[in-house]
Amino acid sequence: MDKILIIDDHDIVRFALQTLINTSQTYQVLDAQSSMAAGLASIQRFKPDLVVCDMSLGDSKGLDTMRTVVQAQGPRPVLMLSMHDEMIYAEQALALGAKGYLMKERAQEFLLQAIDKLLGGDVWVSPQVNTYLLNGLMKRKSRQVDVQPVKQVNHLSQREIEVLEKIGAGKTTKEIAYDFGLSPRTVDIHRANIKKKLNLRSSAEIIAFALSRT
Repeated sequence: MDKILIIDDHDIVRFALQTLINTSQTYQVLDAQSSMAAGLASIQRFKPDLVVCDMSLGDSKGLDTMRTVVQAQGPRPVLMLSMHDEMIYAEQALALGAKGYLMKERAQEFLLQAIDKLLGGDVWVSPQVNTYLLNGLMKRKSRQVDVQPVKQVNHLSQREIEVLEKIGAGKTTKEIAYDFGLSPRTVDIHRANIKKKLNLRSSAEIIAFALSRT
């Protein structure tokens, strides 16, 4: 069972998040802390599979919070939770290494879905942000006359194209590995190759590009 750490300085929010996560048969909240200092101590002690962290804490706020918790968590995923407009901060969160961004007002609707994605090896943002990132990606690509997506796709191997199609279908890394009889590490290598060959900057752009082909 995957272990999750919650860091949020509002008692009622911590309780609500813990209650929602514990309704799952797959995940368990191992600890819940109200400050960055206590949260960092729990990360070091428990090494949780996933951290759900409020962006604004009493002893840490904004981008500093993102940087600090991502660095402490290392390769394990971080889901940033916030009251702030996702259109402003979601892309920044991903750029700083968080694997997902979720507005508190939509936690009941999307929290477990986001956790599924992150622990499956993928990133998660709301459908609205996905569309925003996709539109931004397509605009950038349209300005790159010498680098056209169709031509780039022709540079992919058959397996890389198949992995890209699975990503566009919403499959997680673990699911793709299972479908093809591969290890998750091999799927990660294919994703890295796709990113390089398609001249994409992040996992979010890989997803956006894959969605554009579905």
